[in-house]
Amino acid sequence: MAAHSKLWYLERFRLLDVLTDAQKRQVEAMTRMLDVKHGERIYAPGDPSDHIFLLKVGVVRISTVGANREELILALLYPGDIFGELAVVDSGPRGQLATAHEDVVLCAISRDALLRLIRETPELGYRITKLMGLRLRRFEMRIEELLFKSAHARVAHALLDIASDYGVNDKGGVIIPIRLNQRDLGNLVGLARETVNVVLQEFKQEGLVDATRRSIRIIDPARLRLVS
Repeated sequence: MAAHSKLWYLERFRLLDVLTDAQKRQVEAMTRMLDVKHGERIYAPGDPSDHIFLLKVGVVRISTVGANREELILALLYPGDIFGELAVVDSGPRGQLATAHEDVVLCAISRDALLRLIRETPELGYRITKLMGLRLRRFEMRIEELLFKSAHARVAHALLDIASDYGVNDKGGVIIPIRLNQRDLGNLVGLARETVNVVLQEFKQEGLVDATRRSIRIIDPARLRLVS
């Protein structure tokens, strides 16, 4: 990885545009860069809400865990996303699970330091509040999808949603290059792994997708969109 200052990384996040150069240097001084390996937890339910995280590299999985220990993936986050932002308004313990879905590089900013900046620059607080509203709306849409869509529609919608954020276009369609096995997809759409397997096999037979252990290719996004 090329060597860059923390400030160089932080300036890539539009959330910090409202800060002065001096304030950005303050953020740099109070920020820790973290490398988290695939599968490792960043925080878990019950952990203290003491940091906000900015995702520089990789993919982060935000989940909730049910009483039977089954994981439901609420969101997959990509470089440029911010998470753990609820700590700004709630100092109580975390309620969700954040896991490195791939190897990640994070900027971790302490809650107390960020609150000091918000008091100095209310526009920063407004932007974070807006971010929380958008994230809540997306979670609500996910719940509606789980309640009212068929299994085929859930899987199709999830694949198209991920492809819009992280897909790579080529002559054969759109490749989703992140680790996404059938259990992951099941946790993302609220289905058993066996059901996801059946749906993917049917999609493959219909010429919609091609799934391997390493990646998923959407062969015909337009037709798959009709299913979703």
